[in-house]
Amino acid sequence: MSYLSVDDFRVRGEKNILYITLSVVGVLFLFMLGVSLGFMMLVVIISAIWVKIRQGQLLGQGIKVSENQLSEIYNIANIAAKRLCMSLPDIFVIQNPTINAYALGFMGKKCIVLHSATVEAMDQEELLAIIGHEFTHIKAGHTNWLVITSSTESIQIPIISQVTGFIFLFWSRKAEYTSDRGAVLASRDPKATVNALAKVAVGKELFKKLNIDHLFGQKMNIDEDEISKLSESLASHPYIINRIHEISKFYKSPEYSKLSTIIT
Repeated sequence: MSYLSVDDFRVRGEKNILYITLSVVGVLFLFMLGVSLGFMMLVVIISAIWVKIRQGQLLGQGIKVSENQLSEIYNIANIAAKRLCMSLPDIFVIQNPTINAYALGFMGKKCIVLHSATVEAMDQEELLAIIGHEFTHIKAGHTNWLVITSSTESIQIPIISQVTGFIFLFWSRKAEYTSDRGAVLASRDPKATVNALAKVAVGKELFKKLNIDHLFGQKMNIDEDEISKLSESLASHPYIINRIHEISKFYKSPEYSKLSTIIT
């Protein structure tokens, strides 16, 4: 198997922002809020236990993808794992009418969850991009940090969880851009990756009427709107419009050309 490090395509600044964020969180807990290190660890431990419980529940409530169960998804996932040079994590499908997917896990075993609406809405290349995106969250270690933010299904501690979650928003957006790059590396198809995001934005049926070229042009409106740009800083994910521009930019970059020769 070829070797591909996530640092080869990680968005510039993601790690630096993570380190800065962790420093701010530490100072905030110890200085401004007067929260002891022991309590901070307690928050992490409680959240980690909750994530493990959620993973255990998936075995009873979701459908685990395998060679003999939803094999088409399994085969697509194998392609993504091979191209990202990583072992295949567990994959679960749960019934949910919202187009979404997410990675889950803390230390040890990780998994990804696909909503049934996501599987039904995407073609093979688009689903490959979705799975590649979530696999990159695992490969890059993002899920280990999500347990102490408000963007995961962890137990929320009043005030502390909200403040910590807000601070981590800056890193979270960088992490999403990194995972979008993983989606492109897994699918090798920027159009499919963009289409997948567009379906997340408007749904399967409206996507049929969507003009993708005009969607790219919407970024000009964002760049000219100061309130819109400021509002993005309060979100855990970058605007989809900005994400599709970054996907296109990455695919055309020398960086992608170099990395694409590594993966098989």
